[in-house]
Amino acid sequence: MAGLSSETQKLPLSPAPKRFKLKRSQKHLPYDVVEIIFSYLPINKVMQLGTASMRFRNSWVMNRKLHFDKDFAKGRGPAEIARILHNVFRQHSGSKIDSFRLYFNHDGVESKAENWIRNSVEKGVEELDLDFGQGKEPFKIASDLLDFESIRVLKLTFCELNLPLKLKGLCSLTTLVLNKTPAPKSLIQAVFANCLLLENLELRHCTNVYRLKISAGKLKRFKELKVVEGNDLASVHIVAPSLESFFYRGHFSKLNLYGLPAQLNFNGCPPAPAPLKFNGPPAQLKHVILCCPPEKICLGTARTKILLSSLVHVTYLTVTSTFLEGLSQKYENGDLRAMEFSLGNLKELTLVMAPTSFCNPFDISSFIRNCPSLENIVIDMGSFSFRCGYYWEFHAKKKFQEASRPLKLEFLKYVTLKGFKFESPELQLVRFFLETAIILENLDLITCKNHQLQFGHVDAQEYKHCFLEWRASPKAKIVFLNEKDTPIQFS
Repeated sequence: MAGLSSETQKLPLSPAPKRFKLKRSQKHLPYDVVEIIFSYLPINKVMQLGTASMRFRNSWVMNRKLHFDKDFAKGRGPAEIARILHNVFRQHSGSKIDSFRLYFNHDGVESKAENWIRNSVEKGVEELDLDFGQGKEPFKIASDLLDFESIRVLKLTFCELNLPLKLKGLCSLTTLVLNKTPAPKSLIQAVFANCLLLENLELRHCTNVYRLKISAGKLKRFKELKVVEGNDLASVHIVAPSLESFFYRGHFSKLNLYGLPAQLNFNGCPPAPAPLKFNGPPAQLKHVILCCPPEKICLGTARTKILLSSLVHVTYLTVTSTFLEGLSQKYENGDLRAMEFSLGNLKELTLVMAPTSFCNPFDISSFIRNCPSLENIVIDMGSFSFRCGYYWEFHAKKKFQEASRPLKLEFLKYVTLKGFKFESPELQLVRFFLETAIILENLDLITCKNHQLQFGHVDAQEYKHCFLEWRASPKAKIVFLNEKDTPIQFS
């Protein structure tokens, strides 16, 4: 193969897929136009297409998408990958690289990896995705290596990046993803001080993060923030008026929006403070996902109220049942009282039930009654089963039935219950939705995978009679679904 080194020829060059072969009308395209088209395809695809025509055999040397990611690395050792990348960059003759993706074990060959990165940024790379998760130590990136204006998307896994407070480059950065990467205060400050076009920030299992401060007051385009809790994350302070979407995976005990005192641990001593602070409810915040595991300590009432106050503008909310446990009735001055709140803008709710949760149907209905504008509800029960003990039987069950009678959900149209097992508390939830949703259109009951949806004639008639009698909306359709069975519909 002329123009290619022996190592580069080892790349898989399978025949071009049929969907890529030129049609009759396309065969007359000028060669330079086809070359331009090929330059925007991933390098592996270009090499496959090059087998269809000798004329395009070397089109890869102008390629703009150098993707050497996990798929490329399968079946190849670090030495082979290093040789291939060396030859690709040595023979690359294009003046522009749009994206460079690398999945590589850099141990012992850090200088080679640094040269590849430098070559890509010098050719105006816009997307840089570097994954050094196979190494023993994080890959250290010098500040000048990324100090270029062309970079718009930067994704770093298991890297160590030190940026000065004042940068010449990274002014065009819109997306930053740090995964298993140290994110000290100085790095975050440098990003928000210089990357004024930043729209998305994702921090996943980052280290050296004790008090994370997001100061995006000057950023008019900052819309999305994702934080997956690291072991040493203690607090998150957010100043982001333009924030629209917030994803958080971690413990609810670390959510304290206005920095209220942390709860006492089992020894009676306050744990290390770990609040999540918003400077007032973000008016643009519409989509929130809070994925939190069960807590050993109940979420404090004051904390929960302030957390709810920051969700008043939210339209789409996804939470775990731990969140509802924090909203359950609690004794105050000797009286059992429910928390008063209203999420009047909430239209879609997804509730994920934790297997060890103590949540009961009354907790669910109590939350829903405070969300009067709900249109769509999804409850994913998975392997969860209601543990309805004495509290439910002698107190909450009666409250649940009494509170359901006068309630009317005027906007609720769609309800989905996943992991449905036909248990008594689940059937009471079904009745609750059918009786209160006056314009309900669909109620989907999706049984869990190991549950066989098998009805006898008597069972089917019994369920049909109950469901049709319960429903307040004449047009509501009740559908039983299972992956292996034909849906059964009552309407």
